[in-house]
Amino acid sequence: MSSTYLEQVRAAFSQIEVIEKTIVFCMQSKQVIPNQSVLLDHRINNLIQMAQKTAADALILIDGADGWKKEEMNYLQGVGGSGDVWENFYERFKEIKDYHKRVTNVQTMQNKVEFYYEQAFAPPFKEPYFSGEEHHGRFLDMHASYKEFLNLKKLKESNKIKIGDYLWYLQNFQNFHDIPLYIKEKEGSKYKRYLINMLEYLRSFYQRVNPLQDVSKIEQKIEIDFQTQWENGQVKGWEHRKEETEEIRGHPHYCEACQKKFQNENTFVNHFDGKKHKALAKLKEKQIEQVIQASNQQEQPKEDNEGQKKKKMAYLEVGILQYKESLQQQLNDTMNLVRKKQSRRYEENEDEEAIPVQDQQLDQPEEASSEDESPIYNPKNLPLGWDGRPIPYWLYKLHGLGVEYKCEICGNTSYWGRKAFEDHFQGWRHSYGMRCLRIPNTLHFKEITKIQDAINLYKKIQHDQERSKFRPEYEEEYEDTDGNLLNKKTYYDLKKQGLL
Repeated sequence: MSSTYLEQVRAAFSQIEVIEKTIVFCMQSKQVIPNQSVLLDHRINNLIQMAQKTAADALILIDGADGWKKEEMNYLQGVGGSGDVWENFYERFKEIKDYHKRVTNVQTMQNKVEFYYEQAFAPPFKEPYFSGEEHHGRFLDMHASYKEFLNLKKLKESNKIKIGDYLWYLQNFQNFHDIPLYIKEKEGSKYKRYLINMLEYLRSFYQRVNPLQDVSKIEQKIEIDFQTQWENGQVKGWEHRKEETEEIRGHPHYCEACQKKFQNENTFVNHFDGKKHKALAKLKEKQIEQVIQASNQQEQPKEDNEGQKKKKMAYLEVGILQYKESLQQQLNDTMNLVRKKQSRRYEENEDEEAIPVQDQQLDQPEEASSEDESPIYNPKNLPLGWDGRPIPYWLYKLHGLGVEYKCEICGNTSYWGRKAFEDHFQGWRHSYGMRCLRIPNTLHFKEITKIQDAINLYKKIQHDQERSKFRPEYEEEYEDTDGNLLNKKTYYDLKKQGLL
């Protein structure tokens, strides 16, 4: 570092300028390489912190709180040193030139965008961590929360919710209002720990995916919205919390000591002899005594503590719903990924996970963009394949895609290749053309493309069907008294004439 005041101030402003250029480069790279947008946001966030720290150091130098600025200005004005203004000036000028000669290579490197681009993840900064399931912030990894949800035994035993697989959980984990209040009270700390862990994960994931966003604003919004909804009784699932609790406790088969509602009277009566009920009854008596003592000593009663626990649970649920809305896109992508995995074999999923994500290099955005935007070389006008590039010429010749077939029934539509021509006879266009001609689109008319040919063939088929049709007056056989065989018409004519 230079020993002169002015050089240090100049170096600080130069460093801030290069950092700003690096931030611009990162923002432009997000358009070229969208797969790395989350990583680039972290680089931008670290660079902003770096620029703020440098600006703060420069501001300290400019304010001159340590007296260095005043001392340097006095020296350049001729106070101190040789006492001459020009001699002092050229002495400082010589020091600056010598300093730049010594650190030429270092300064040249530090004045490049690439240097600060690499320093964005150098200590004290670090690269964000994403698990394999999260795919650099593209998907959510809710497996840990799903396992905790499965371990809520009271919920499984109640059969209030039909628990499904992981995909079902992703679609319904936000439906806290479907869980009855008495089950939440029974699970107690276990359910609360489940909510805390889920909220911490969603908050952490949101911070990692959106490093440039201020999470404190979201937390303030959650706090304000929750207080308003709680006071008005509008928190979903907690609107009738008092009525539900009173209804359960007022049930004739509800035990206050065990805090449990029994299904029938026999089970309810027989459980009083159990060791568990006796132990809980003694514990309940001690709690009642403590509440009485607390009320006498003007301490906070237990009911208020219970209310605070419920309020905390409701606050956690509201916070999870808020972060879920902010991460809706990642949640939808996660559900689509799970559906895709469920529709494939295990080997196919393993092969896809073995292939690394094809991320382009950020060091060469110009080459990547020019390769993507360059026109496709296709001088023979070959059809495009599934990858967006022309198919091989030998495949083009093999399928006869250069042969044109026209169909007058389809409105002189052209079909390229034998396969496309054969398939079009069952297509909607050809079927519509046949209906307009009032001719059924049967196998008799396959390979018929001319309108007149189709009409002539249809007339011939009708004529043949008419000839082959059974005519009883000529084909039914009758026998006269002499044993001669006659058709129906001749038989009845002779009979009317009295000749039989």
